[in-house]
Amino acid sequence: MAQKEKVEKLTNKEGLIEYLRTLLSQAEEGYVLVGDKKIELPESFELEIKYKEDDNKREIKWEIEWKI
Repeated sequence: MAQKEKVEKLTNKEGLIEYLRTLLSQAEEGYVLVGDKKIELPESFELEIKYKEDDNKREIKWEIEWKI
């Protein structure tokens, strides 16, 4: 069965920096938290970073993917 977790929140640049520091600390420990779900990271995975821009919006997406 597929499991999904999603976290969305409004923030500012300082909030983003703090979140990325927390994410880095977690990744160094071998996991990341998505909401209340602890995801153990594998030794290798695919990392994709996308940037998209149109007339009134800019978007950056980070995607981490691996097979289990």
